[in-house]
Amino acid sequence: MYRQIIGYIPSNIVPATISVVMIYAYTRLMSPAAFGAYSYIFSAVLILQTSLFYALPIAVMRFYPGAALADRRDGLLKEAYVVFYGMCAFAIVACVLTGSLITLPAEYRVAAWLALPMLLARSLVQLNQAVNRSANLMGRFNTIECMHAVLGFALGLAALLLWRREAEAIVLGLLTGALVCVAIDVRLLISPFRRTAGLLNRAELVRLVEYAWPMVAVAATTMVLQNGDRFLLGSLAGTGVLGIFAVAYNLVDRPTSVICSSISTATFPLAVQVLEHQGREAARIQAGRNGIALLAVTLPACLGLALTADYVAACLIGPAFRDGVAALVPIMSFSALARGVRSHFIDHAFHLSGRPLMMLWTYGPAAVVNIALNLYIVPRYGMFGAAWTALLCQAGVVVGGWFLGTALFPIWLPFWQVVRCVLAVVPMAAALVLVRFPLDWYGLSAAIAMGGAIYIVCAALLDVGEIRSQGLAFLRRRAQRKMPALSEG
Repeated sequence: MYRQIIGYIPSNIVPATISVVMIYAYTRLMSPAAFGAYSYIFSAVLILQTSLFYALPIAVMRFYPGAALADRRDGLLKEAYVVFYGMCAFAIVACVLTGSLITLPAEYRVAAWLALPMLLARSLVQLNQAVNRSANLMGRFNTIECMHAVLGFALGLAALLLWRREAEAIVLGLLTGALVCVAIDVRLLISPFRRTAGLLNRAELVRLVEYAWPMVAVAATTMVLQNGDRFLLGSLAGTGVLGIFAVAYNLVDRPTSVICSSISTATFPLAVQVLEHQGREAARIQAGRNGIALLAVTLPACLGLALTADYVAACLIGPAFRDGVAALVPIMSFSALARGVRSHFIDHAFHLSGRPLMMLWTYGPAAVVNIALNLYIVPRYGMFGAAWTALLCQAGVVVGGWFLGTALFPIWLPFWQVVRCVLAVVPMAAALVLVRFPLDWYGLSAAIAMGGAIYIVCAALLDVGEIRSQGLAFLRRRAQRKMPALSEG
């Protein structure tokens, strides 16, 4: 598991770095209203992408190990890409009809039409990467993930500088970057037309769709829960307020989601493989180990971000956004922690049990409560009310999801390892609160270095995630392998 996590580091570090650089550049080149317009459009894309296309990559990862064992990998790919192309046709028709019936505001119009091909291209990259990840093509996966992030930002920045400093410039850059990454995996795009895949297996196609379609409803509800407040802020408080809220959200969400994805990229396929090869009991133990690995990385990252929010805002955020972002980041950091634990650990219980539709019993009520509260709170308390509402709803989903998910698939979670994770961050938090540095790049670097060093030492002493035990065991095995070679020499 740890080898997999380490191996996927490039695909997580590079996008995280790009997301920080993106915020640094965009908050200096764009007004809060312009960034708010981009956030409005991109949130709509995320909801559509997650609602329509998120489930299929998850289904591919779920069934790929079994298909490889049964020597029908090409058949699975044929079925998956046939479904994907069908969803693309549906998305195009639905968006064109919606666009013809609704008159978009002038500031959204160009970006909205560019967003449609961007939606399809980004979704195709996501599906291709699910295949690469399931096939353990680590180098290819890392290369494409890094290119996707770098090209999307670089081309968007060029469009901002050379064309216009509005939302459509960023969308154009993201679209072009995604198209380049799609072209790299052109071999996968022709999967439905390969002779080696044979005829379309309708029974397997139905099995794939039956697994995937419940997640469409779940994913749509999840995205409404996660992004609905942006639409309400933009409508009730204006795009300027939405721009500040979106910058704070992106500053927190991108690094933390990349960290969580870096763990689940390695651990979820591993849990599926264990389930296929060793059975349910071994899979529930592996899922618990995955959860500890996630918590051991995500908890210090989110807490550290919350405690260094003023440093981060002073260094990375443009003056027009700075004060609001510094105040929002601590609240959003804890929301991101809850969201990461829920999406990348608790939700795995529903996937491993084969009953993803049951997630609606947690996401549905939370999404309704989130919208209802925001309708009342946003006009009165603005972006801070929306941030606290999001935290409350995400915490509720974590609690509800844990009880319901473990009833379906009883994930083993070692209690004392959770306690060790919490204890390891206490000295780090105390140091960041008591020791203050200048609000500049030196201060930010010093705070990160101090907090990181303290946590690493504490985590090693407490053997969080059994990393110390496994490291010593690895060194002993290497020493034992060298002993015969030395004696023969």
